[in-house]
Amino acid sequence: MPTKCKEVSAMASASLTRINTNIQALNALNALNSVNTRMSVHQLRLATGKRINSAADDAAGFTIASKLDVKAKGLGTALDNIASAKNLMTVAEGHLNNIQDILSQMKSKAMQAANGTLGDDERTAILSELEEFNTQIDAEVSQAKWAGTSLLTDSNLNFQIGVGTSSADQLTFNVVGNVSGISGFTSSDLDVQASSTASSSVSASALSTTNMDATFATASAFTSTTSISELDNGHYNVEVNYTTAGTVTIQVFDSDGENVIIDTDGTDGGASGNTLTKAVSEGDLSAIDLGVGISIDIGTIDTANAGSALFSVDYTRGGNTVGSQSSAQDYMDKIDTAIDYVSKGLSYIGSQVNRLAFQENSLTVAKTNTEAAYSRIVDADMAWEQLESTKLMILQQTATSMLAQANMAPQSVLALFGR
Repeated sequence: MPTKCKEVSAMASASLTRINTNIQALNALNALNSVNTRMSVHQLRLATGKRINSAADDAAGFTIASKLDVKAKGLGTALDNIASAKNLMTVAEGHLNNIQDILSQMKSKAMQAANGTLGDDERTAILSELEEFNTQIDAEVSQAKWAGTSLLTDSNLNFQIGVGTSSADQLTFNVVGNVSGISGFTSSDLDVQASSTASSSVSASALSTTNMDATFATASAFTSTTSISELDNGHYNVEVNYTTAGTVTIQVFDSDGENVIIDTDGTDGGASGNTLTKAVSEGDLSAIDLGVGISIDIGTIDTANAGSALFSVDYTRGGNTVGSQSSAQDYMDKIDTAIDYVSKGLSYIGSQVNRLAFQENSLTVAKTNTEAAYSRIVDADMAWEQLESTKLMILQQTATSMLAQANMAPQSVLALFGR
């Protein structure tokens, strides 16, 4: 219950036989002023609904309430952050659901192509439809954005949101990861590795490339790997320089199981004693179907003397096809892998949304309790304030009446001078 304002101090004694100073009237006036002051306080509280309207009302309470108010507002902002994070997840989930639906249609079409009774024309038509589906998957990935940030193209994409009132209260999450090229039909990785028993270095240069992002490594001895990613068709050279005798082996890796058609052309670098052994005949095309981690030797150089050798490698994408019953079955296996990846992404989003929901509930409870503490200190008890205000209104009327009577009291002295 709010404390009462300080009562009027003890009043001076009045003497009815003295008229120069009307003590009785002054006492009544002081009482009336005190009532008016107290009543103005309660009327302000009734008007604002607050017990503390300035620091002078309650210095300690004002300080505590200010801190609680800041904390409550911070928790409100944290709740807004979580709502935004949930909306971001909803955007990603919507696009992944669309991709899942497309993959389901692709699986159905691949199963149809695996039917041994279909002819080449029917399978060609199915392949054309599958390519359109794959184009739409790429469109879904590119459209999955939040505030200009792509959500499904970066496996290292993380978000941080404030979930509390201090800088340490941060929640970090990512969306799904990299699902670009998820169907496995739009990109390929081709690695060229050189290993040496001699002192050698390996370099590679790209020529006449199409849709290729190449990064080449150089090593002074032993093993070096150069990688070409996002590969459709193209041509590049691998040059091996060596300074001592030994053996250099060139290997080609296909990281994702695509059919890669390779044309190797071994060219003598000009130094004596340089020969290409176990080489594919010049100009010969070899279709190589490689699994993950499997490699094929393109050639071995016996380095009897110092010198260099240059290799040209032409490659084209064999790609994926449903042109036969067996290839259609392989196609289904890759779709199953993509469906499993997307399903895991959707499951991850669901777990993140549930995590955010728990955090949201915790913040809601904390914000409610903080606001309750703030209200207990700051807000006025309206029933009590109205009761006090009514009492003071009555006292104001009686004090006014007493002041009028006190002003009339000195007239009684006139009786002493009566005739």
